[in-house]
Amino acid sequence: MHYQSATIKLLAAASFAMIAGSALSAPETREPVKILYIGSSDSDFINAVYGEVIKEYGYRVKYVQSDFSAHFLALENDDIDISLGAWQTIPEMTKAALATGKVKDFGPTGVKVVEGWWYTNELVPFCPGLPDWTAFKNPDCIKALASADTAPLGRYLDAPADWASDSADFIKKEGLQLANVNSGSAAALVAELKSAIDQKKPFLGWGFEPHWVLNSSLGGYVHRPGFRPDNEVLKLGNIDATAKIPNAVHIVEQFHLTREEVAAAMDRIDNGGLSAPDAAKEWMASHEAVWKAWLPAQ
Repeated sequence: MHYQSATIKLLAAASFAMIAGSALSAPETREPVKILYIGSSDSDFINAVYGEVIKEYGYRVKYVQSDFSAHFLALENDDIDISLGAWQTIPEMTKAALATGKVKDFGPTGVKVVEGWWYTNELVPFCPGLPDWTAFKNPDCIKALASADTAPLGRYLDAPADWASDSADFIKKEGLQLANVNSGSAAALVAELKSAIDQKKPFLGWGFEPHWVLNSSLGGYVHRPGFRPDNEVLKLGNIDATAKIPNAVHIVEQFHLTREEVAAAMDRIDNGGLSAPDAAKEWMASHEAVWKAWLPAQ
């Protein structure tokens, strides 16, 4: 029995060594690195590329579902170790998380993003002055946006509630005759955006890029106070958790994607049926030299 047990242990050790040897290196821990997921193909793809790369290095990974606004508190509490989804269109949440002393900024992802009020070209004739937001003080503009559910108010389709849009507050502050209607999900928002574009109808809603639906030939973004077309997406991590995984930190610091790469992957996820990790693996297969350059020197 003792001989058989020792043999089994040796075989198990050899098997583990073979598995470990198949990874690019040995990680500092066998505990999974907890990475953000928010159920939106853009953010999930970015996070999944990082997750799948550190898996190749030898780490275990756990994708943790959260919503955008709640994930900053999750970082503080180490319910999430690393997020590559801190959009700086709403910088206040990042600033508050960093101010706690529990969260660290590891720099930009390289993905330049824009989000805000987006309108179709078909709205322009009714709203002289666009893209300036004051165009929505025009009664003809409001009438063009009115729906059966909102008339006499114009209908504005906002982001999902957990995205922390400031739209409702802005509408109230400026006294605009718009009904703020929250989307039920990112998918529902995208479906309605696409429907409005396909039907070529006047439409106002929350838009965001990179995305496979939106481009400058189909409409434009409303210029509200503070609007910028080139915001960063930052990489944040829990300070205590990331101190234990310096090689994973090296990888996240080197990590870099482009807006165009994310838009192409979103199309593969939203229309091609891929999961975010599968889209990440597909990207990795065609960009091997890129992601391997992120790895620590051997």
